[in-house]
Amino acid sequence: MKISVIIPTMNEPAIADVLHDVFDALQQHSVEVIVVDKSKDETAIRAAELGATVIHQTGTECGDACVTGFQRISEDTETVVILDGDYTHDPYDIPKLLQAINDGADFVIGARFALMDKGAMSRRNALGNRILTALLRSLYHVRLTDSQSGMRAIRRCALDRLRFQSPKMPFASEMIIEAQKENLAITEAPIRYRARVGHVKLYPFRDAFGILFITIRLFLDYNPLVILLPAGLALILIGLGYGTTILIEYTNIGTVTRLAGVVLSVILIFAGVQTTCFGLLSGPLLANAQRRRAR
Repeated sequence: MKISVIIPTMNEPAIADVLHDVFDALQQHSVEVIVVDKSKDETAIRAAELGATVIHQTGTECGDACVTGFQRISEDTETVVILDGDYTHDPYDIPKLLQAINDGADFVIGARFALMDKGAMSRRNALGNRILTALLRSLYHVRLTDSQSGMRAIRRCALDRLRFQSPKMPFASEMIIEAQKENLAITEAPIRYRARVGHVKLYPFRDAFGILFITIRLFLDYNPLVILLPAGLALILIGLGYGTTILIEYTNIGTVTRLAGVVLSVILIFAGVQTTCFGLLSGPLLANAQRRRAR
C-alpha cells in the first residue's frame, strides 16, 4: 500500500521524533511524508534532512495546510494519513488506522479519549470537543466520540470526492460532514494522545465558534428542511400572533393605530411562507444536485 502522510507544522521542536517514528512504523509500506510548514525556526530544515518533502504553507490555518498537502500527494497513493507535528499523536498508532481501512472503512478518525495521557488535554478543550461531537452526531448521524482529532486516515479515492470550503479549524468537522454527505464508511480507531511538545497553537473560543458556525451552515446543504421548516413556521406564527393583537384592537375601537405593526405582521408572515416553501423545495433540488455530483 502506498501511503502519503501529511504533517502540518509550525515551530515543532519534536519534528525529528515524529518523523523517525513515522518512517519506523511504516517501514513495511511505500511511504512519502509531506510536511506543510509555516515555521520561523528550523523545523523545515530538520524535516528535509530526515527525508520528508517540505512545502511552504502560504495560508495560516491547519485546514489550509492539509488541503495544500492533499494537492501534492503522489498519483499512486492509495491512503492518506494526517497527524500533528507536535508529538501528541503516536505514529506507531498509524497501523491501527490502516487496519480499519483494510477492513472496509473509507475514513478513519483516531479517537483520543480512551488512551489519553493524564493532562494531555485541558478540561475546557475536552468539554468543547464533546459538545461539538454531540452536535455532529445529532445533526449528521455519525457515530463518533472525537470529531476534532487531528489524526486520521482516508482512502485516496474517497478523498478525491470531498470538496472543502473552510481553510481554518472547522476543517476537521467539515471533513467529517463532507464524508457523511458522500456516504463514506466512517469509523474510529483508539489512539494514544500525549501532552504536546512546544507551544499551544489553539484559540479555543475562536475555533469553537468557527466550528459551530460551519457545522450549522453546512447542515443547510445537508438537510435544509430540518432548519428552514421550523424557522418558516415560527415566522408565520409570530406574524399571525402580532397581527391578531392588531385585529382585536380594531374590533374594540374601530380603528388601527399601529400601521407599522400591520406592515411588520405582513412581512413576518410573507417571510415565513417564503422560508417554508424554500425548505420544502430544497429537498428535491438538493437530491438532484447530489445525483449530479455522483456522476
